[in-house]
Amino acid sequence: MEKPINDSQDDPFPSANPIPFRHVMAMLSEGVAVLNMGRVIYANTALCEMVGKNRGEIIGCSFLSLVVDSDRDMVSDCLRQLDMGSPAPIIFGLQRSTRAGRLVRLKVSSVELHGIYADAPGICCSLTDVTDYEDQLIELERDNRRMRSHLDESESVLMAMAPYDCNDILLVNKYVEALLGCSMKDIMSGKRHLFDFVDSEDLPRVMDFYNGFPDIHESSELEYQIISNDRKIKWVRDMGNTLFVERGGGMPRRIDHTLVDITEQKSKEMELQEERRKLSSIIKNSSEMIYRVDMEGNFLELNPAGMSLLGMTEDLHPRNILDLYVDHRQRDGLLQQLEAQGHAQQLVKWRVAGGAEIDVVINAIAECAIQTKICTYQGIVHNVTRTLELQKVETIKKMAGGLSDKINTPLMTLQLNMDIMRDILESDPGDTEGILEQLNEMEAAYNKILGPLARVREQYWEIHEVPDGWGGTIYEIHEKAQATKPERASDPPTEGSKGS
Repeated sequence: MEKPINDSQDDPFPSANPIPFRHVMAMLSEGVAVLNMGRVIYANTALCEMVGKNRGEIIGCSFLSLVVDSDRDMVSDCLRQLDMGSPAPIIFGLQRSTRAGRLVRLKVSSVELHGIYADAPGICCSLTDVTDYEDQLIELERDNRRMRSHLDESESVLMAMAPYDCNDILLVNKYVEALLGCSMKDIMSGKRHLFDFVDSEDLPRVMDFYNGFPDIHESSELEYQIISNDRKIKWVRDMGNTLFVERGGGMPRRIDHTLVDITEQKSKEMELQEERRKLSSIIKNSSEMIYRVDMEGNFLELNPAGMSLLGMTEDLHPRNILDLYVDHRQRDGLLQQLEAQGHAQQLVKWRVAGGAEIDVVINAIAECAIQTKICTYQGIVHNVTRTLELQKVETIKKMAGGLSDKINTPLMTLQLNMDIMRDILESDPGDTEGILEQLNEMEAAYNKILGPLARVREQYWEIHEVPDGWGGTIYEIHEKAQATKPERASDPPTEGSKGS
């Protein structure tokens, strides 16, 4: 029951002033209108500003004339419902004489009038300008729909939980259905929970991770496995972050979790780790030297085969790859190939453990850390000394095969002449001229055999007589350090050659 509005004792004209406390109402920011029979009998300053009219233009006019045409029926119904009780507030458009209208919230109540309106019912209307508020609300709703759309389209599970209670899920986006195979409704209703899908081996540490917010963790992440409804095993990266109340003195508002599906990435990482393990095993057990050095030649990595070849221990710092080159200019050539092509191959001579010189083939590849600047390179070394020796032996075998072709014909001549001499001696022992002729041909054939062999021996080999350890001697063929110029095939054999 509304209290009657009594005339103020300070009002000098109580009978002519049915609305007391005008000076108070004039100070209100809300518009106030008092109606009698649907017409305005009082309007305060705030209402005049809302409609853009002075009080003289408002007093006496119909209240509905201040309402935009589309909302007049709604306002009329609200005023009629006052007889049956207090109607709910409504929002309608208020007309404005000079600029665009304003949205106002209307609350109505009955009021008892005095003075000349004492016998007539009165209605007090309170109008609050909510134009800016409604505009902000519409913008917020638009932003909320846009953000919700982004959340649902995100390819990550976004989940918000109440602080200190990870079972109280406040928000989750639709991607949870793709990741877990579970509906949003089941998650939000508490029928299912993320923990139901976590692998049993990972569940204890996942629980510790979630229960650690916000006291232990303010922001942290964890990787673990989940098993979706279709029994597929997936890896996720869970990133948790604590959101605090603004100006709340460190009071947590909620805990946000973002779950990213990293199954494919994790599979590649595991494959890469396995490949690295295999590669490490191959490098460690390889019989070939595998190394990595910087551009100054300092060893950074060296496998056991390389350490054995170079006679090194695990300490790589004292040695430099330049110490191995018999000719340092060859390494300069290797670096030039690396700069030009990014890879290089060389056949060089190295001086290794014990001062032994060996032939090696180096296959190297550059490692670029900054754009195209080479910082380090790695290589594999093949000891081809034995291979080159075998190639030389094979060459000599081919040469000997060629010589055998040249030897066969003279030998056949020798054999034939020997048979003829035997026949002559048996038939006519006195025919010495024929015997001498045959001997001359045999000597010429002999020289044809001896000449090429002598030239090969003098050019490529040195024959050393050494004791065999049992009182006798053996002959060893040693390769000459530098081959001499071969004699021509037409040159006659030397006297020394003939004697050997």
